[in-house]
Amino acid sequence: MNPASNGYRGSTFREVRDQVFSDPYTTLPFHTITLGTLYGGMNNLLLLACRRALTEEHDIVDHFQRLVHPVGISLTGKWHMTEDSPYSGLFKKGTEALLLARCSVLLYKTLRGQFRGFAFAGKIFPTLDPDERVKTVDFFTIDVLAGTKANHFTDVELSNDPPLGFNSDVLKLFWVVTATFVAFIRANWNPVMRPLYPLSEWGVESTAEATTPRWMMLKAWGGCGQSEAPDFRDELRVENYVDGKLMFDVFTADKKLATGARDYKRIGGVTLDASVTSDSCDHRLKFRHPPLKGIKIL
Repeated sequence: MNPASNGYRGSTFREVRDQVFSDPYTTLPFHTITLGTLYGGMNNLLLLACRRALTEEHDIVDHFQRLVHPVGISLTGKWHMTEDSPYSGLFKKGTEALLLARCSVLLYKTLRGQFRGFAFAGKIFPTLDPDERVKTVDFFTIDVLAGTKANHFTDVELSNDPPLGFNSDVLKLFWVVTATFVAFIRANWNPVMRPLYPLSEWGVESTAEATTPRWMMLKAWGGCGQSEAPDFRDELRVENYVDGKLMFDVFTADKKLATGARDYKRIGGVTLDASVTSDSCDHRLKFRHPPLKGIKIL
């Protein structure tokens, strides 16, 4: 499918936010994932979903079932870049934009003490006017694909190129994990790395002039406080934090240190001041996954 065939002309922050906040849950839902949920008869539902993620441009779509990140929480706020960096587009110092995020877990375990692979998907609206229609720019970060037993979502580092990890749940869901990786690869979608070029190319006259970081990492700012709610969706409700705001620092890196760690430097942050768990968050809010392509890396 050609993305142009979607007829996408952009969205306003207000209309997307209003839809996501329109149908809040009264009870948090759970959704078990098995190999059977990824296939429907002879149809590879996961492969079809991966291809839609690469081609569907709309921010709100008809009701659908997420297959890999089925439950989450949406948060709204701002993206703000405050530090000098060599990067272009939405990474450039002084950039401010409205943002809608969906925080979720890979697969379906949501409670503290379980292996949870935390994810933060961001939808940037390149404007501060909630009624201006703009084409949004999406990004994706995850801490560890296989999950860890981190006590809090706010404890972890979320990267666009996360480690795979390993635990007993991976063995139990071996065929689910295998099917997921195969579907991602077949759809021209790296199952590990999420490219950042849509952010660096925004507003750049020639994409050849865009400069893109190799890695981006988000980590919650410790000054916000911490929530002890056992389900990550309750943990991330903004009312649990100082002044009703949950903040994440944004770091970028291009090289590895002698220790093997990435040379992350803080370039800005994300401030979130409203949150909701809703049917539209889980079943109508859509994020675009950028296809693989050659990019200019420092």
